Amino acid sequence: MKNHRTLCRLALMVSAGAVAAGCNSTAIRVGGAPEASVKNCVAAASREFRVPASSIVADKGTTPRDGVYTINLRVGPQGRAAICTTDENSAVLGVVHSRRQE
Repeated sequence: MKNHRTLCRLALMVSAGAVAAGCNSTAIRVGGAPEASVKNCVAAASREFRVPASSIVADKGTTPRDGVYTINLRVGPQGRAAICTTDENSAVLGVVHSRRQE
């Protein structure tokens, strides 16, 4: 019976460790934007520009005001610049091509 309790305690500690590790995962964050905002921007840009999501890279981002995130994207094989804006709920407000700053 003692071995069974020890085994249960060990299983519980491993489970708790796995949950804690999940909470500290390295999520995709760009310029402070939540991971969901980045993913939604990539999906929206994929639809808007008719390219595969795999060809879109989240470059950098900013938070111009509380609850609004601006994410710079590189779209397609040419890496065309685009900007995506999301709200605090990660809903995409807009995606547009932008001119490169030189």
